[in-house]
Amino acid sequence: MTHAVLLPPYFAHGGGQHNRVISAIYDRLLATAVVPHRFDFSSVKESVAQADAVAQIEACGGPVVLIGYSFGAAVAAAITHPAVVGWALVAPALVSPQFVSPASPLRPPAPPPAAADPRPKLVLIAERDAWFGADVIDPLVAGWAACEQQTVPSADHFFAATTDDVADRAVTWAVARAASRPTVRR
Repeated sequence: MTHAVLLPPYFAHGGGQHNRVISAIYDRLLATAVVPHRFDFSSVKESVAQADAVAQIEACGGPVVLIGYSFGAAVAAAITHPAVVGWALVAPALVSPQFVSPASPLRPPAPPPAAADPRPKLVLIAERDAWFGADVIDPLVAGWAACEQQTVPSADHFFAATTDDVADRAVTWAVARAASRPTVRR
């Protein structure tokens, strides 16, 4: 059985396990063979959030697809736990938005650990994302191993009018990853 651990957006800005996007993904996964798990981070400090996510992964006791949104996607990209079979990163906050502007050009950060990992990755970008659009994310993920990118048309960072589209894309990808895993015969 494959599990999906859902990592929510930055809770200081209204994110959390009941965020609209996380809830839509969770609800759709309930109708699949992939078992969804969601939780709230105990801190906005990335190292603490990573530890929270690793605890969730280990509690699953089996293969896990990490699905993160915004801050949660950045946290997910930093985790290469052996149980992870793939990452779906929705509008990943891979840089600090205050450092991306015409007055302050993008200075790419070091790639996260998942970037070089050969396991599959999906990066979903909102077409009209003011902070993490294609102009920012494309150069950051261009060299990532086993990475597929999709753009959600007409979407902004919050996916207010496109929640169904982004959830369908993330769930379709996660279910396909789970189905493509070889079964172990005993």
